Amino acid sequence: MNSLELFPSILKIISALAVTLGAMLVAAYLFKKIIKKSGVKINDKELIKILSVKYLGAKNSIMVVNVFEHIMVIGISSSKISLLTEIVDPGSLEQLKDIQGQENKSVPFSNYLKGLLKGAGS
Repeated sequence: MNSLELFPSILKIISALAVTLGAMLVAAYLFKKIIKKSGVKINDKELIKILSVKYLGAKNSIMVVNVFEHIMVIGISSSKISLLTEIVDPGSLEQLKDIQGQENKSVPFSNYLKGLLKGAGS
């Protein structure tokens, strides 16, 4: 087989890939538009937030969770979930808010990705 016989096959493969990727992009765009119109908020204001997780071993961890502005420390094992304590001390709550404020200052990965895509477009 020479390269002239392979050219139509390669062209078909590339065009099929382009059509598939195009369809995926259009579907993602339409999905995003439909979600915005329906008023469904994704990760806008969560009622339950996992503030921190410390893994102790296989299938064992401790989590600090914010549920309706109540800060709870829970233990999770392979067989059950237990409330260890609820943080109600104003000093501890203030310290936790300071830690959260520092974590919120980090730049999300999506911003890095958008910067790379803008740089590639110019």
